[in-house]
Amino acid sequence: MNADSRTVSYQLDAADLETRGQLQQLQFCRHDSAIVLDDMLLIEDDAPAIGRPEGAQDRSWFENLHRGVMIRKDLVLDDARAFAAYLLFDGMEKDDNEHPLHIRVNGHHVLRPPTKLAHPFARHYYTSDWASSHFDNWFVVPVPAGALRQGTNEFVLWAESEETSWEIMVAAGSEYSRGSESRLHHPDRSAKSRDGGVTWDFEHLGWKDEIDGEYVVRLSLDRRVPRGTYISPAVDLASAGANEIVERLQVEETTVTWEVDAPTDTEIEISARVGTSPLPSADSWSEFEPVSGFSLSRTAPPGRYLQFRAEMRARNPLVTPALRGVSVITRLAPPSPATHEFRRIHGFDNGRVVRPSVEYVHEDFSRLAPMRRRFELDALVDGAATEFEAQLRLMNWAYRVPIDRLNPYSWSYDDLPQLKAGEDGHPLLLGPYDVPRRQGHCLFCNLTLIAACLSMGYPSRWVNISTKHTYGHEVAEIWSNDFDKWVFMDATLDYYLYDPDTGVPMNLVEANERLAEIMPAPATWDFPMQWQMPDESTAARARVSYRQGDNTHPIDDPAVGPSHLILKGHLQTPLRMDFASRPHPVPWRLTSNWGSDIFYCHYADMFPRKREYQHHTSRRQDFNPPLNQAELFISETEDPLTLRVEIDTETPCFENFAVQLDDGEWQSIPGPALEWRLHEGLNRLRARARNSMGRCGPESCVTVVMNS
Repeated sequence: MNADSRTVSYQLDAADLETRGQLQQLQFCRHDSAIVLDDMLLIEDDAPAIGRPEGAQDRSWFENLHRGVMIRKDLVLDDARAFAAYLLFDGMEKDDNEHPLHIRVNGHHVLRPPTKLAHPFARHYYTSDWASSHFDNWFVVPVPAGALRQGTNEFVLWAESEETSWEIMVAAGSEYSRGSESRLHHPDRSAKSRDGGVTWDFEHLGWKDEIDGEYVVRLSLDRRVPRGTYISPAVDLASAGANEIVERLQVEETTVTWEVDAPTDTEIEISARVGTSPLPSADSWSEFEPVSGFSLSRTAPPGRYLQFRAEMRARNPLVTPALRGVSVITRLAPPSPATHEFRRIHGFDNGRVVRPSVEYVHEDFSRLAPMRRRFELDALVDGAATEFEAQLRLMNWAYRVPIDRLNPYSWSYDDLPQLKAGEDGHPLLLGPYDVPRRQGHCLFCNLTLIAACLSMGYPSRWVNISTKHTYGHEVAEIWSNDFDKWVFMDATLDYYLYDPDTGVPMNLVEANERLAEIMPAPATWDFPMQWQMPDESTAARARVSYRQGDNTHPIDDPAVGPSHLILKGHLQTPLRMDFASRPHPVPWRLTSNWGSDIFYCHYADMFPRKREYQHHTSRRQDFNPPLNQAELFISETEDPLTLRVEIDTETPCFENFAVQLDDGEWQSIPGPALEWRLHEGLNRLRARARNSMGRCGPESCVTVVMNS
């Protein structure tokens, strides 16, 4: 080893790895400081077809349970071991029901008493107290985990009442191809018996015997999922610093060691790749190669950056492997001889790219250009002082434009906003209204807002909000380059929320956190929000403020604002928003209850996971991933007067980067890297990502002082 060599060593614990890593079917366990397998598994086969089948009438997609009718659901398990098990079903219980539901699990009898006796706080199940009508709900019934078995498990449900006391939804086989690209047919695991279980009919379900499909009956298990994957960001083997000029260093030798736990019947496989660029998308990266023995040693690796994957598996679902951290020890070659130039970062306002653990599919903005032209949206936003003001004008437009119904079986944005000429010859806008909320389904006007924003190049998404157990509401979140965050908007009332201390608009996760501050206890299916806060006006204590806008009715009135705020506990957003480009599979059939596998759900301590969903996260970076960032990486080159600048981004419909040097003109650059020639004194570089609609993301700026 050369006497002038130097060594760099540092450690990243699980909390460090969680911050910017991607956790697929994994979770960060804070109290144990480890990344482990998810601890809840949903078994279902009905999600693509949940809801009212096209053409069905008279609630024929429900099975009525009373004496003489038994239903059977077969669910298949790869492993029967679990800490706890819960049978879920979507259905209804008759008002003031007094009859139990009988459940047989592989021959073991379970009695679910009527809700008014078993869970009297959960009045949404057996009364219409908290809604104008009695909706179907998700029921959660603990069943003995010891009764489960590997392979096919038989669940039989029935009631001994003379009249119907319970109803179970049926997912029609005809709807599977409409609701999924991969699950096109139902697996034929549901049947009905009218002779006490002697014979079973798999083809004639529902109380009218006219639906072939699956009962909406699921199994939720407290156990580890079989497998998960951790993907790291790029790790600099030569430096633990950030937002600095990366020295031009040569790695002589490096050793990377992973700290893992792999109990019996579990395993972790590490694979890694190296590259010369901090950008994961660069061409210079090698292929991922397996790492033996959780330690990797390389002499003169072909790059100073490393990215790794940890594949975690458990053959026993009651235990989990754990990734606890990684340590790096690197010997560096002697630095190049010092030059007469002195360079140092003087200021750095940098973007931050954090890739979510799931893939969100964004819309092609150009697909909504006809709506933009037809409704003269450019004229609508003309003169707006800021991008956010333009977005507010679009929300007001969605609040006032005439809107028709959406075909729940064949989605098209063209069905929603209706082009009608006003007296001035321009598109007609309605209002003011006699009531605070505009008429019509809440999804329709908020999808209209989303479509308008997308047509202008503003990333937007639909979010369902519903705190157990408040009935749901559909709202929008718009990415704001002005505030560098997702912002909640609701076109039913033309309002948004903002922080009363800063005035900055809030997103739904932030509103969720403010609501949690005033919650007496976690909102669950058996201890719902309405029971905890029967007087909705108590939500006025939450630290939020309401933007009034052009709504002539006070938004913060206890009869309006707080009632909407208490919905913002459980948050569900679709994993795709490309409904204009790809209207099928149909995202949701309006008549269905929730529980579809297309949704990604945010949960927190006061708003625990909903067991009927497959995909959950408690990580803000997963539910609210930053967009349109330009993250700068600055490094030395052979020329002491030249720095290399590389730019990373996650920008929907990305077109190019725009860069400004000092006070020069903004220039488009052909790729994610450029050479920056310095002059004496203060040097400034600004950069931003630009999408296909010409919208630029938040600006990143670095200033470097150079003395000769």
